[in-house]
Amino acid sequence: MTRNQSTASRAEDRELKEALAVLISSTRSKKRPLPLTEIARWLEVAVAKLGSYAAVADRIGLSRHMLTQFSSIHRLAKPVQKLFESRKLDSVDAAVHLAMLPAKEQETVSKVLADKEIDTADVRALVQLRKSRTHEPTKNLLRSVQESKTKLEYIAEFVLRSSHNHRSMLLEFQKYIPKAEIIRLEIRGAVGRLVLTRKGKQSLLQAAKDLGTPTKHIIPRILASR
Repeated sequence: MTRNQSTASRAEDRELKEALAVLISSTRSKKRPLPLTEIARWLEVAVAKLGSYAAVADRIGLSRHMLTQFSSIHRLAKPVQKLFESRKLDSVDAAVHLAMLPAKEQETVSKVLADKEIDTADVRALVQLRKSRTHEPTKNLLRSVQESKTKLEYIAEFVLRSSHNHRSMLLEFQKYIPKAEIIRLEIRGAVGRLVLTRKGKQSLLQAAKDLGTPTKHIIPRILASR
């Protein structure tokens, strides 16, 4: 091996190690350090070096199926890829299902998804609808998905033990729960009922975690902080 060949070989080894390091750090944590577009680029580098997705999957201890999902980014229209590049979209599952749609439809659905008017589960539902309603306009499919969603309400009951009125309680809750996620606040005698959306419930649980308070005591804690 000549000196130039040796240098080139070492450079290739470094690039492969970097690619594998990126893939390991990006597939073993929910908080990926890089956008999916960048991860997909390093995946292709690793595949080129090792010869197959299976070989790369074996090196990083991940299933081939899971690994190939990252490559779905390459099947997305350029405007959709830009949404992932900027991390306005960042879900592997969303990328996989958007890639199953025609390019123009990808753009329409991805914009609605980025605006949080729908979620990834809705994209999966839309893909299923498209299989049976092949010629229907995208807007009709989106409307069907949104109208068919089950609207869950989460209710937290509590005993009123303070001088709060309806308005002041709402103001305290809104310090921890976005106003749009509070469906209503009911007061019936000495019992209060806080009705939340799914995201509102998540915000309430996060408040309990942030305040170091057991979930069953979080509402009294919030109301006592006045």
